[in-house]
This record gives sequence, structure tokens and C-alpha cells, in this order.
Amino acid sequence: MNDNLSEGILFTDQYQLTMAQLYHKFGLQDMHAQFDHFFRSYPDYGTHKSGYCINAGLEWLVDWMKKARFGEKELEYLKSCKGSSGSPIFGPDFLKWLEKNGGFEGITLQAVPEGRVVHPNVPVTVIQGPLPMAQILESPLLNKLNYQILIATKAARIKEAARGRPILEFGMRRGHDKGVNAGVRAALIGGADFSSGVGISAVLGYPPKGTHGHSMVQVFMALGEGELGAFRAFAEVYPDDCLLLVDTINTLESGVPNAIKVFEELRRKGHRPVGIRLDSGDLAFLSIQAARMLNDAGFPDTSIVLSNELDELVIWQIITQIEEEAPRYGVEPDSLIKRLVYGVGTRLITSKGDSALDGVYKLVSVKEDGKWVPAIKISETPKKTLNPGNKLAWRIYDKRGKATADLLTVDEGEVRGKSALKLRHPSDMSKLRVLKGEDISGIEPLLVSVLDEGKLVYNLPSIEEIRARRISDIERLDPGVRRIMNPHFYHVSLSEKLWGLKHDLIESVQNSDVKTIP
Repeated sequence: MNDNLSEGILFTDQYQLTMAQLYHKFGLQDMHAQFDHFFRSYPDYGTHKSGYCINAGLEWLVDWMKKARFGEKELEYLKSCKGSSGSPIFGPDFLKWLEKNGGFEGITLQAVPEGRVVHPNVPVTVIQGPLPMAQILESPLLNKLNYQILIATKAARIKEAARGRPILEFGMRRGHDKGVNAGVRAALIGGADFSSGVGISAVLGYPPKGTHGHSMVQVFMALGEGELGAFRAFAEVYPDDCLLLVDTINTLESGVPNAIKVFEELRRKGHRPVGIRLDSGDLAFLSIQAARMLNDAGFPDTSIVLSNELDELVIWQIITQIEEEAPRYGVEPDSLIKRLVYGVGTRLITSKGDSALDGVYKLVSVKEDGKWVPAIKISETPKKTLNPGNKLAWRIYDKRGKATADLLTVDEGEVRGKSALKLRHPSDMSKLRVLKGEDISGIEPLLVSVLDEGKLVYNLPSIEEIRARRISDIERLDPGVRRIMNPHFYHVSLSEKLWGLKHDLIESVQNSDVKTIP
């Protein structure tokens, strides 16, 4: 497969190219347009739902944009494309224009920084630039941002449920081809501490983590050495990194006792065993019993790694069961919970329950005669009607220092120096919220400049810096918004001026002869 062709500038949808050619034919190739990228709703996992999302993917999008361009191979392919009648789809004039202008050097990009909490209908990424290239960017931008936001959000929820305990990402074998690399990066941003994926861990600068599989134990069993022989072999090769999978035969009658024997041998040799891994059965009950056995043998600090179809809800249930049942067996719940490590695979890398973020990329403004003209799309579903024009996005903090609303405005003067702020519901004109000055502890702009006509003007942060930003933002959320189950609703609002602009445009379109398609 020609990866360069499939993953470069042609990593877009056909209709983006056909629209770009139409713009060129009608002399609109130099018209500048603004597209907003945002999502309409939080991930809904069926039995539970998120109350926030975590932004991710920006750096990989920027890297792709810097490299993607229409070169000889791409133009030759487009030249060969035929329509239903057999005639070329793309004409020579358009192809010549692409040869000269077919990169993203003219694109200006603003974005909410990676790691920040983001909410529905707030622009996460804002694109301005020549209409054809801004249009072609739609599909790759959505591909590269939506998935990482989805996985970073899932990872953040898992980290919350695990009460900050280490999370190991194990998803490569169940993920979607090379997409797992993007998933690992997003998982690390969202809350995973390490990944089992070797190559992507090397690229991102994190040591890969892993133990051993059942197959290693099976090999030694087939050779007549048994489970104990397998554990001893592993300990001999990795005496300071000995973490044993104990459920190949019988967890409590064989696995844990054999692990303890090996741990005692390691201790006599001056080594400190890492712990055990449980990969099947009632993980809460087995954790309690394993902890009791390890405690009695003098290993109260060894880790207990849990894996097998974990997600935030399963982890929450495990911890709840441990808190209820551990005292019956003489095990202190908090000390057990603090030694747990979670290996999370399929349900993280695939965002089990909601496998796609409904992120969209919508035209909101065009530049005509040097002036930005707002554009709107009206839907029969009111909440899907666009918030038009060039906008600023702000986060407002209440007197507790907690984020209380995100506000979209037309200009900065609508929030600076005001004694009170009027917050309008984006689609329900009857809903109005007023925040008095004494109830506001801070107002913060959300968007930063990343590209200025293709030139990087932003210092891309490290993953550790992005993680710190995530932690800070989540801590400033109201506890109800952070809940795993039935989170509180977070307010995203429009300023009076933007609300008025939106409704003036709606009225103008509805009173015109143009029929709006929902």
C-alpha cells in the first residue's frame, strides 16, 4: 500500500475536493472562510454518561498539516479520476491551482489547548483561510481530533473512578489498526500512566509496561515444570520487575501461593517483588483474598494489578465492593485500594459504549470585501442550528473558583469590566441566566493562536504539561459535573450580542425566498 498517498493530503473525502473545484470554477478560491470545529454532545455510554470532555489531538493535526501537500503523485491520481460519463472529474485549471496553492500555508488556526476540559457547542478548533483548502481540511481535522478527544475523555473518567491509582493502557490487540497509536497518546493525556505498546511508547517518551501472558505458564506446564516453574523462570530473568499473572490454574489455591513462594525466594536474595496480576473472575473478591494472603506472608506493599474488560463503571463497582466486603476478611479497604493498579484495554481504546464523538466542522463566516460576514445553517432541531460568525470563547469561574459556564461572545468588551453578565441559552429563548460581578472569581479566554497563515506561533506542550492542565481543569469542575453516573449539566451560553446576531440571521433567512435545508 502507498502510505504516502493514503495518509497525506488525499487523506480526505471526495466531496471536499469536488467542492474545492467548484469554488475555484466560480472564482472563490481566494475568498477566506471560517470553519468552527465543535462537538454537539458528550459521550453517552448507555448506562452512564460523561459530563465533560478532554481536548486532545492538536499536535498530531498540526504535524500532519505541515507535511500534507498536493505533489506530483497526488495530482497524477486526481488527473486520472473519471466521472460517470468517463470524462475527468478534475479539470487542468483546478489541478494547476492545487499544484501552486495545495498546502495549508494560508491557514490560520486557533484552538483550545490540549488537556483542557471542553464542552458541547464551544469551538474547540477554529480554522480561517482560503475557502478551498479550508474545505479540504474538514475530514482530516475531524478524524485526527474527534478520536483523540473521545479516548482522552474515557481515560480521564477511568482515572477518576480509580481515585488516581495507576492506569496501564493495554488496548493494542483490540484497537483499530494504526489508530491505536493515536489512542495511546490520547489515553496518556487523559489519565493513563503507561501503555503496553512498545513503539508508540518509544515515540512519546514513556517506558512500555507489561508482565507476561498465560501462554508462558502454559509452556512450562507442558514441559512438566508447572506454574511454580514458570514463576521461578520469570523471577530469574526479571528479579527486580517480577509481577506474576496468577490465574492460569486456580488463583487462590495455586497462583497466589506459588507467587508468594517465589516472592519469598526473591526477598532472600535481596530483591523486592512488584506484585501479582488478576485477569479473570470476581476481581473485587479475589483482590481482597489475595491481599489477605500477601499481607499474612509479609508482602503488604506489593501491587495488585487488575485487568479484563475494565472501564470506569467496572472500576467504581470493584472499589465499592472492596469498601463493603474487605473488613469481613480483616483487610483494611483503603490500604488495599491504594495498592491497586488497573490494566485497561478494549473498553478504553474503543471507547466502549460510545465509539464516536459527534464532532462537526461547520462554516460560520466568509470574508467579503475585507469584512467578515456571518453565515448560519438552520436545522429543524433547534440545538443543531449554528452559532454564527467570528466568536470568542470564555470560561467563567464562580466565587468558589469552580467553572460555572462557558460563554461565547462577539467581542471582548462583552465580558470585560461588566458588573453583571447575561447568559443566553443557545436555542431556548426563554432561558436566561444572570451572573453578578460578586459571584464571578475569574473569566478566562479558551482559544489560543496555534498557526498564523501556516506558521506555528504556539509552543506545543509536552504530554506531562498537558496532563497537568487536565488535572487542573478537572479539579475546577463542580463535583456534580465530574460524577461517573448522572452528571450535572454544565452551562454553555451565548452573550446578548451573539444571541441577537443569531436570531437576526435566522429571521432574515426565514423571511427570504431561500429554502433552508435542515
